[in-house]
Amino acid sequence: MKKNIFAAVLSIASLSAGSIFAVGPDSSGSSTQDYSYILDSGNSISISRFTNSPKVTGTHPEGYAITNGYKSYSGTSISAKWDYSGTVIGISTGTPYITDLTYKDGILTNAGAKISSNETAIVASRSVASGFKVFGGIRLNQVKATVNKPYLGGAGNPTFSVAGGYQYELDTGTSTGFALGAAYEVPQIMLRASIQYNSEIKHSNAKITETLGGAATASSPDDVISPSSMIIKLRSALSPRMLAFANWRSSQYKKLILSGPVHTAAGQGVIYDPESGTDYTLGVALKVNDSLNVLVGTAKGQATDTGANESALAPFKGNTANFIGATFKISDNVEINGGYSLITLGDATATVPLSTGVGGDGTYADNKSSRVTIGTTINF
Repeated sequence: MKKNIFAAVLSIASLSAGSIFAVGPDSSGSSTQDYSYILDSGNSISISRFTNSPKVTGTHPEGYAITNGYKSYSGTSISAKWDYSGTVIGISTGTPYITDLTYKDGILTNAGAKISSNETAIVASRSVASGFKVFGGIRLNQVKATVNKPYLGGAGNPTFSVAGGYQYELDTGTSTGFALGAAYEVPQIMLRASIQYNSEIKHSNAKITETLGGAATASSPDDVISPSSMIIKLRSALSPRMLAFANWRSSQYKKLILSGPVHTAAGQGVIYDPESGTDYTLGVALKVNDSLNVLVGTAKGQATDTGANESALAPFKGNTANFIGATFKISDNVEINGGYSLITLGDATATVPLSTGVGGDGTYADNKSSRVTIGTTINF
């Protein structure tokens, strides 16, 4: 019975990831860069894939509608762990940051941003006293980003082609950081409380290429920093068939500032400067029978509100989500899981370009997103 309800908990990281975009470009809300899977004993391989489908519209201050520019995008996470004489060793890879936006309307035509990333973590855990475990390891992190602003091509780019305007390309290369955590467990009531710290990662070998009107300029910034984060998780049985869980994550984005000398010289200032913030997830898992577990919950995320306008590259202010999920045991060794999240993106005012060359207030309201996750776990 415990093994089956633990299976539901093992899937929470992929099923409860409803708070996309709440804090910076985090891909999975409170479960982004969560490596607590290494606290469970036994050998296993897990694979999950998510697809986010944002629908974000607004009104340009010059009176026309801003239609949805977001594409559906997906990410895959893979983890494997081995229990070796009481020490669990694991490796995982996933996509911590992601977005894909291209506007289609007015002066914003073909403007947007795309972020992709990969983080591979090699981690281990071990009991150090009755009920206590420690875990941690090395993280290898890489981020790629492109930002297009065709409107900066001015009169020489009347069709707002990407090539005729401003283009920003970033490749951080791979840099290392660490994760470190501890947990307390009471197996009799399925209690686990854990805390995990992910260090910031400074990308000293990042490469930037800026192109304006067809002229390319390369530079090598030394201040591109992937954010640090803290994750706190709690779970406990409410009854022999029901388990409650709570996850909280704080992301420190304040040191991440994307800029370029060409963009700055054009009087455009910083390209992307997200605020730090927090995500949390609350939910309940229910053991239906020996094969099926279901779960339901809610999630919320909110970046620090400075009172300033949001960026047109992220035109929303926090979000809330509700999700459902299930795990089904096909055999003693194989489990499949799936989840669905419906997300409400917070209304926001974002700074958008005007045809006069200055910035104005675009309004974004009543926007939604959805997220579908499927996966499998094989125990051996």
